[in-house]
Parts: sequence; C-alpha cells; structure tokens
Amino acid sequence: MSSILIADDAPIIRSSLLRILSQQGSAFGPVWEAENGEVAVALARKYRPDIILLDIKMPGLNGLQAIDLIRQEQPETKFVMLTAHNDFSYVQKALKLGVHDYLLKPVRPNKLIEILREISEKIRAERRDLRTVALVKDSLQKTLPVIETNLVENLIRGTIYDELTVSENLSYLGKRLTWPVVLVCKIDGFDRFAQNQTAVELQQIYTSLVETVRSLLPDHHQAIVGYSKPGRIIAIVSSDQDLGTAVQLHALGEKIRQTIADTMPFTVTIGIGKRYMEIASIPLSYAEANLARRYHSRLEGNKVVGIDDIQAELPDQSEPSFYLVEKERELVKAVQTNQQQQAQRLVNDIVDYLSQQYGDVPEAIKNHCAEMVTLTAWGIIDIGASEPKTLSVLHQQVKSLALQQRSPEIRAWALNSLAEMLTLVQSLSNRPDAVQQAIAYLQRYYDQADISLQAVAEAVNLSPSYLSTQLKERVGLSYSKYLTKIRLEEAKRLLRNTDQSVTAVAEAVGYPHVTNFYRHFQSQLKMTPAAYREADR
Repeated sequence: MSSILIADDAPIIRSSLLRILSQQGSAFGPVWEAENGEVAVALARKYRPDIILLDIKMPGLNGLQAIDLIRQEQPETKFVMLTAHNDFSYVQKALKLGVHDYLLKPVRPNKLIEILREISEKIRAERRDLRTVALVKDSLQKTLPVIETNLVENLIRGTIYDELTVSENLSYLGKRLTWPVVLVCKIDGFDRFAQNQTAVELQQIYTSLVETVRSLLPDHHQAIVGYSKPGRIIAIVSSDQDLGTAVQLHALGEKIRQTIADTMPFTVTIGIGKRYMEIASIPLSYAEANLARRYHSRLEGNKVVGIDDIQAELPDQSEPSFYLVEKERELVKAVQTNQQQQAQRLVNDIVDYLSQQYGDVPEAIKNHCAEMVTLTAWGIIDIGASEPKTLSVLHQQVKSLALQQRSPEIRAWALNSLAEMLTLVQSLSNRPDAVQQAIAYLQRYYDQADISLQAVAEAVNLSPSYLSTQLKERVGLSYSKYLTKIRLEEAKRLLRNTDQSVTAVAEAVGYPHVTNFYRHFQSQLKMTPAAYREADR
C-alpha cells in the first residue's frame, strides 16, 4: 500500500482529501498532512511517503520549491500537484520537475482515486523491477568469479587468440589488461595439505586465496585472478603503471606471499613472468612464471621468484622457457581427441625433459608429473567425462606416485596414468557429437533472452571453456557472435515475410530490449531493421 502526504495551506482542502481517502478503506497506506512547504519537506524526510499531493501556491516555501528539495533526497517519490485554473504556467514548471500529474481544485474524488491507483501500480511495478535487478546482480556476483577463472585459464593456455573476444570478455567483467604479466601462486606441499581437506574445504581455500590476492593488487580493474587446479592461484595483471618494473612486481609478490603466510595455514611460492605488450604473449609469461616457481620450489618454498632471477641458474639456457607449457597443452589436446600414440610420445618427451632438468632430484620430477596428469584429468572432464570418476582415478594415481623413486619408475607411472585417462576418454566415444548437439541447442532455443554459454555447456555436458573453443573451430565464430548470427537470420526472415513490428520481431528472436536488437542489427547489416524491410519490398 502506498503512503501519502497531503500539503496544502487550506484546511478545508486537506480535510476534503482526507475524507476521500478514508472512504477507500485499506486501499492506501498511512496519510500525513502538512500546512505549508516547510512542514511538507520535514515530514517527507521523517516518513518518506510514496506519494505527495502538493498545492502549487503556498506561503513561504511553495510547492515547486518543496518538490525540488524533496526530489534531491528522495528521487523515487511520486508527486501530484494541486492547482487552480489560472496556474498553468506553474503546471508546466512542475511537469519539468518530474511531477506525475496535476489535479484541478476543487478535486473530483473519482479523478483523485484514479490517479493515486495508477501511481500505486507504477510504484509496485518499479519495486518488482528493483527486486529482479537485485536478484540478477546477486546471481551475476556468484557467476563472475567462475567466468573470470575460465578466462584466466583460457588466456594462460592460449585457447583464446582473438583480441576482440578477449576484449569482450574483459569488458563484461569490467576489466582491462595493458602490458600483461602473469603471477603463479602455488601452495607449498599442496599434495600433503590436500589429503586432509574435503573438496568443499579446498574450494573455500581457493576462494579465500583469490580474494586475498585481488585485495592486494594496486587496481583490481586492471587484473584478472582465478584458481587453477591443483593448488594454484594465477593473476594476470597490467604492468603499465604501478607495476612497470621487475622490482615493483617482486614487491607485489612479496606482499601477497607475506599476507598469505600470516593469515593462512600454509605458505606459497610465487613465480613471476616477464611483462609483454600483447595479450597473445600471456601464455609465454605464464610459462616463465611457472618455470620460475617450479625451478625454485625444488630448493625451498615460501619464496617469490621472477624468471629474471633464475635465468643465469637454468641448466639449459637454449631450452625455451615455455617448453613444458606447450607440451602439456599438446598432451591435453591429444588425450581429448583420443590420439593414443601422440599422447604417449608427448608423455615420454615431457619425462625426458624433466629427467634432464632435475635428474638428481626425483621429487621435482614427480611433482611435475603429478601436475601433468592432473591437467590431463581436468582436460577430459572438460569434454564430458564424469568428474567424480575422473578425480577418483586421479587420486589413486597420485597416491601410487609416492612409491616411485627412480626415473624409469616415474616414467612407467606417467604412461600408466595416461592409459587410465585414455580409458575414460574411450568411454565417451559412443556419445553423440556434443558440439553438434550444442549447435542444435542454440538453433532451437536462440529465442530465449537469457541463454548463456554456461547453460548450453551444461545441456551437452561440456565445460564452457572447451565448448567455446570447439564451437569457434566448428563454425568459425565465437559463442556470442554465432548466437547473434542465428538470431539475426531469423529476424531477417520475419522482417521479410511478416508484418510484425520491429519490437515484436526483436522479442521473437531473443531481444527483450529492442535497443539491443537495433544495435546488433545495424552493426551486422549496416542498416536499421525498418530500412531492411523496405529494401526487400
């Protein structure tokens, strides 16, 4: 029920309005009355009424001045002016101030109730919209960290090369990246630590770490942060201002390391790559950060180390710093596509490289191999393998790794783990083409305004990042552009063959807000929908 304030210097007018409202029973909320503009402003501040009826001409603070003051503090309040026949110049000023309507004195009861009911319905609609917006915002706040983590993973793995797609994703998150550099933050002794944690507890730890890292960044709008299993937090930050030198980046890493050591039940080792101008170089910076972190973690943990710090210490300067990342990426793709011989060759290459680098430190080789198999496990989960079953296999394999002490034993373990993962992939071979299913899903449900990559991925049992990559390979367009193409093709058909209004066409193809439809249509076809309809006739 809407609450009402009546402001008029004539007692007879106030009592008349009160009598009319009292005859409506419980149709309206509480009613207050003010004899002038000053009292109206004071009561509005105290009670925050939904609707205010004001006489235009009152001694002292007049109705227009009172509206101006109240609206500054309570923009959601609705106003109705009370006026005599000769006050229309004031009415014009009132309407410019956003007054909903005006009533001529003497006020007709039916007209008053009609206006108040109309305003009350408008207030209810606005409040419903606000609740909807609040729910959407809450849902978005829960979804954004997942989207940000997926973007981090895609960027470090190099699965997004299209600058426009990256920019669109960053814009959606309210972020930008300039001269990106990667920081890899890994929990020291993670395998031992994780054995005593449930999956829910680990997720909470990842969330806390992401929030801690983000809170310590100079500008969180110029960075993206996400967790990357197992036990790693990755930050991609802009280094064009406060982080433009290796010294400044190291200081940031040290700040993060110390905060985690002070507040968490573990320590971390942080690796920092070089800063590069291009987004496309993020995988290289990631490889350098990971190499620095890996190389130093075999000596001791709880440190911050940049790639420049270890360049002189690397056993093989000729080996590209991103060798392992490239090989791991190739391995995941080979496993996902069930290329058994290629996958075995890559595992052997990786173990050969690790043996050369860390021949006298088998624990370092084992740590890298555990990460390699973990990446493979998450890769096959991406393409639809059962997550509980895959992680159960991974857990058993990692447990058995502790028993292996020599390089030949570790190699045999890695190849056996690969075989176990490939068995899971082969169980998917009889499943229908999931990407084609996703395309069919989009072609059927394109008219749903809220259709998202996440929803489509869930419908076909793929991860959003994997579906995005595969869809781009299959149709040559990103998810959003392909969905737009489907919608606009149907919109063109409707414009050609029906007399539906442009608004109706927009709604029919999934654009509840016609403005968005116009924007996409003009961007793609270089003309308005109406012009397209006329040109076709």
